[in-house]
Amino acid sequence: MNDTVAQKSELVIDALQYAHDHNLDINKLEDVQKILDVLDPEHKENVAEFAELLKTSDTFMGMDAREKESNKTDLPN
Repeated sequence: MNDTVAQKSELVIDALQYAHDHNLDINKLEDVQKILDVLDPEHKENVAEFAELLKTSDTFMGMDAREKESNKTDLPN
């Protein structure tokens, strides 16, 4: 995988986890700025673009989790 893509993917995952751990809302640019202040101290990321990436990633992860949940096999105890 391209190094840049891998780094961006790691940043997104870290940002979603940080938002969850610190009760931040990825739909608010102010909160995304707080996340980036910690995880991207050199301010390489555009806040608005990164917020959209976080929302898209969060939606995809939610859809993927629901799909996996529905595919679970109930095993007898």
